[in-house]
Amino acid sequence: MKRKITFILIIALSSIINAQDIIYKSDGGEIKSKVIEITTETVKYKNYDQQNGPIRNIFLKDIFMIIYEDGTKEIYQKKSDKTKEEQIPKNGTLKIEKGPYTNPSNNQDLCFKGRQDAVRYYTGYTGAGTGTAATTILFGPIIGLIPAVACSTTPPLESSLTFPDVNLSKNTTYYNCYNQEAQRIKSKKVWTNFGIGFAINLSLVVLIISASSGGY
Repeated sequence: MKRKITFILIIALSSIINAQDIIYKSDGGEIKSKVIEITTETVKYKNYDQQNGPIRNIFLKDIFMIIYEDGTKEIYQKKSDKTKEEQIPKNGTLKIEKGPYTNPSNNQDLCFKGRQDAVRYYTGYTGAGTGTAATTILFGPIIGLIPAVACSTTPPLESSLTFPDVNLSKNTTYYNCYNQEAQRIKSKKVWTNFGIGFAINLSLVVLIISASSGGY
């Protein structure tokens, strides 16, 4: 019976930690949500921190991408031919601002690419996630909260960002969006590992108590 209770607790805890969809808007904003339904024109969702609240709507044309709780993603917005044409003046000459990749008409695309590349290439969360899980398993959730909070609120190290294109990373818009997404990924992984460590620690405690009770 105690083992069944432990199993249920593990499943419940995992669901709470991972049940979050991220909607990335075309203006660079993001919505932490639970997607309810996707129609031909809109996405219906509830705010993640208001899951008993009202169902909200956002137009597909205002969405760049959705990353679901299981890590899968869907890209919705595509650049129109008009947008492409606007980037090339009639005289065939592009006006380049100072610094690499700073054409203002590309800022939204650069931000989107930064976030997308972070999802694909950023893996610098491994040490923080593993350390949090190990501490929680060995010393319990109260002590495990210390590295969990510290690691989830600390920006990723520059050396851990693993940009796929070093030259592109020199662009401020791309860099900031990549870094923000890397921070979100790191935070989510750390708290997921904290939850896993908590579940394992709880299972071990229950098994020890069960074994001790069986000896009497």
